[in-house]
Amino acid sequence: MFKDPILVDEKTLVVLDGMHRVAAAKEIGFKYIPVCLVDYDNESIELHAWGRVFVGGDWRQLVDAIKSIGFHVGELRSMEEGQRLLSERKAVGVLVTPSDIYVVSSGENDIKRIYDQVKEVESALEGRGFKISYMTEKDSIDAVKSGKATASLIPPVITKDEVRRVALRGEVFTHKATRHVIPARPMNINVPLEWLTGEMPKDEVNRRVKGLLSSKRIMRLPPGTVLDRRYEEELYVFE
Repeated sequence: MFKDPILVDEKTLVVLDGMHRVAAAKEIGFKYIPVCLVDYDNESIELHAWGRVFVGGDWRQLVDAIKSIGFHVGELRSMEEGQRLLSERKAVGVLVTPSDIYVVSSGENDIKRIYDQVKEVESALEGRGFKISYMTEKDSIDAVKSGKATASLIPPVITKDEVRRVALRGEVFTHKATRHVIPARPMNINVPLEWLTGEMPKDEVNRRVKGLLSSKRIMRLPPGTVLDRRYEEELYVFE
């Protein structure tokens, strides 16, 4: 089964959420893929970042590890100062530790390259024994404050124009770069994989998908529901 549809901008057909699932589908050889078309310019569709949450070791060791791979780490006066640097593309991320807040920078200002460098930080810290998970910005900061995490790295929020521009260049952001919040997210459509191989005409596949979804009951779950992660939008879960 193909569980959840890919989110796609209806105007440009740029993939908004699910780029790695698309890559996997291409690798397998599927001709079709289930998508949910959205009006990306609608203000109700929001973009946020994924906080990188690190567990293990001491936060001072973590800071030293980031410095050792060539990044500048400087102390900040406030989270607001960090958010300004992120929005101006003057930072790879804001590092939140139990005692202080730091800016991690490299001099790079291209958003695609910035996220490539976020991945470099992740890989380096994994190599030092730190475990990585992904949470919303707020949840990742709360994890540090509560003592459940060693530190959290908050990267820049990518804009809609940047999403389109990078996609139209034929490039793909690293894993967990964009976190879209849409008015209602369809989930668990569970389209049989044999429908996606190209053996049937597209019109027939669409007819079957519509029939499949029409036969299911929709369970509406409120924002804040936790399934595989916490979702900040309403969920339409097909049963």
